[in-house]
Amino acid sequence: MEILIPLVMVGAFVLVVVLGIRNAARMRREFARWVEELGWTASSMTSWTTPLEASGVHAGRRGRVFSYTTGSGKSRTSWAAVELMAGPASGLELELMRQHFGTKVAEWFGAKEIKVGDAAFDARWFIRTNRADYMAAALLLPEFRHRIEELAARGARSMKLEIKAGRAIYSEQGVFNAPVRARLVEALPVLADLATLAEVESAAK
Repeated sequence: MEILIPLVMVGAFVLVVVLGIRNAARMRREFARWVEELGWTASSMTSWTTPLEASGVHAGRRGRVFSYTTGSGKSRTSWAAVELMAGPASGLELELMRQHFGTKVAEWFGAKEIKVGDAAFDARWFIRTNRADYMAAALLLPEFRHRIEELAARGARSMKLEIKAGRAIYSEQGVFNAPVRARLVEALPVLADLATLAEVESAAK
């Protein structure tokens, strides 16, 4: 019995590793088929641990879809993201995410968020930008707010929209399963709008 216990533990560990590799391989096959359907090109995958990434064009803009992680150990979080280029000259920055405990803590420590003027929208979303008046005016457009709310209603509670370093980015926690892939595609028109906003703001200076 004493010998069996370590053998069972080793066997369980090997099983977990094998299942992890098989799951990663399946995810890579599904990812490759998906980006091919988009007309995009997947980056070379040198090993089963290589982050997933692909590049292509949407609405005349270069784009990229990719995975990344934050944190480490038990706090390690997987993210799936898609971005469109907004032009290197754009200095507009934006961070828009759902209100949660972390955003409240950030506010307590002095984080400045903007208010759009729509009470329900302002209650649900935490918005930071370096061009407060410009972004508040842009988000006053009901169609724009509706598209953001519609995207969130699809189930991405962890979704985040950003403009930074000349890129419009949508990200959410998770891996490239079917619901996440669908939301990434649905985020592309919103990102195209954000990229246009960044370019208009830059041109108006």
